[in-house]
Amino acid sequence: MKHQGFSYDFTMKELAYFLFKEKKCPKCGGRMEKSKGYRTVRGETLNSSANAFFVQNARIKQYVYNYTCQQCGASYTLDELAK
Repeated sequence: MKHQGFSYDFTMKELAYFLFKEKKCPKCGGRMEKSKGYRTVRGETLNSSANAFFVQNARIKQYVYNYTCQQCGASYTLDELAK
């Protein structure tokens, strides 16, 4: 089934880490490799009470970023690394 839209959702800390911080593993200090994935959500879950960007029952791709350490194999989401 086809998706009708897409969404990127960043906090300010996540955006700063994504753009500017060096991607090092918190456990071993190794180099982190970025991978981009998505999950399918309904439009109604992304709409706020003030703004309705998406149709209620539309299928939306919500993109997420994951980082994996090349040395120890640990995996983190962008949210975990930004904290």
